[in-house]
Amino acid sequence: MHSTVVGSPRAITVSIEIIRTFAGMMALVISHGDLAKLLAESQEKTEALAISQDTFSRNTRARLTQVFDALRERMTPPEPPKRPIGFITPEDKGSKKPSAARLKT
Repeated sequence: MHSTVVGSPRAITVSIEIIRTFAGMMALVISHGDLAKLLAESQEKTEALAISQDTFSRNTRARLTQVFDALRERMTPPEPPKRPIGFITPEDKGSKKPSAARLKT
């Protein structure tokens, strides 16, 4: 507006620079809008990826825990069978009959 009123070469140059500045600001605002959109999309993708990785991680940890527990169970030797305490009758032993030596004691 100033350049149309004054009409000097300096006023025209300043007016052109002002228009270029506003055009540059508009391009910057538009590019930041695109950047904001890209940032939001990237954040959504990252959160979705983190959720799926967290689920995968929990499942993997649970499975590995099962594997380690099974390996520990296999590594421990079984306890030997305990000998029964007390008197065993011939009927409990099965078909073995008491010997004559045993009857005398």
